[in-house]
Amino acid sequence: MKLLHQTQRLFFRGVLPVFIAAGIVSFFTLRWVFDHETDEKLLGVQAEIESYVRINDTLPTFFQTVFDRWYAEPMPTGSMTNLKAYTFSDTMLFNKFENEIEPFRQLRFPVKMRGQIWMVSALTSTVEHHDLVLILAVLLVTMFGLLLLVMLWVNRIVSRQVWQPFFETLEKMRRFRLADHALLTLPPSSVEEIQELNTTLENLAYQVRQDYQTVKKFTENASHELQTPLAIIQGKVEILLQNDTLSETQAQQINIIGQSTRRMVRLNQSLLLLSKIENNQFLERKPVALKPLLEKRLVWLEDFIAEKKLELETILVEISLEINPFLAETLMTNLLTNAVKHNIQGGFLRVILNENYLIVENSAALPEASVKDLTARFARGNPHSEGVGLGLAMVVEICEQQGFGLEISFEQGIWRVQLRFRK
Repeated sequence: MKLLHQTQRLFFRGVLPVFIAAGIVSFFTLRWVFDHETDEKLLGVQAEIESYVRINDTLPTFFQTVFDRWYAEPMPTGSMTNLKAYTFSDTMLFNKFENEIEPFRQLRFPVKMRGQIWMVSALTSTVEHHDLVLILAVLLVTMFGLLLLVMLWVNRIVSRQVWQPFFETLEKMRRFRLADHALLTLPPSSVEEIQELNTTLENLAYQVRQDYQTVKKFTENASHELQTPLAIIQGKVEILLQNDTLSETQAQQINIIGQSTRRMVRLNQSLLLLSKIENNQFLERKPVALKPLLEKRLVWLEDFIAEKKLELETILVEISLEINPFLAETLMTNLLTNAVKHNIQGGFLRVILNENYLIVENSAALPEASVKDLTARFARGNPHSEGVGLGLAMVVEICEQQGFGLEISFEQGIWRVQLRFRK
């Protein structure tokens, strides 16, 4: 989940309960205010009735309306001690004009008249209050909803502006490459924390590039320096193998030295080539026809394909790409060589080329490492293989430089490499 969405979700979770609680409190507060006002009105009616009864010893005559009503009923003798001075309650009465049941607020209180206790009930309609509370509740909900939407919108706009320098820094770091010669320069920010982050990343990138350049130069120098002694060792081994005076044991030992020397030569050449690719030393680009290049590589691998009795299937169309010719040849060679080398006896090899992608599929045994790990340097699916483990790493580096999409997968005994020319 993106940072902005996470911020909005947390903001929504924090604000929504507050709005709901505020709405509930507001609703019941309004109900209490209206009930309190109605109760005071009924208490005034009680005071008038009690005053009238004390003076006239009879109940006053009230005009009964749909909204204000009262009635009295005699109580049994001796019940005065068990009665409260007054009680409020809510009740429902029928409105004959509206032909519906409506809410009323009721006040019941006792009065003594002509030696008898009477229970007087004074009622007043609260339907207008209830309607008003309902209207205010709807208005509050609408206002809170609009306010919440506005706050979310403002929070989104503000968050985008506040986090914009961070997103710019993130985009710069995505495009950062150790092989680039330009220093990493991040945009300044008025936010102290982001500016501190940018400064730290710039210093870290500078130090990492320095270390990278040191290791790269060491690799290049070591590769160049190793070429001469390795060539001498290989030449001397060939001379010794031609000596007829060697015993069989000595010949075997020298042959092992020769095999190790040849592997060191291949490793040295691969490291040197990979270093040159990373340093962007192959800048020349021109149209390269891929179909003839693939056919040429397959012809070169004919003996190995025949030795493993592989079923070869090709679907190739004419296509040209703007790419360095040497990198194109290296890319195709590594893809096809790996597909043949790591194939199984009696398996298959399928090569598909069209305007959008190149697919190389081959049967293979289950690798001992994950697909992701096999793209790393010196990674080998079979530890007993004579390869140096740089083939796929070289493919990945070339694809990154040329802007090709690369997908590698292994499912149900099929190794599949798809190279997309247009991302």
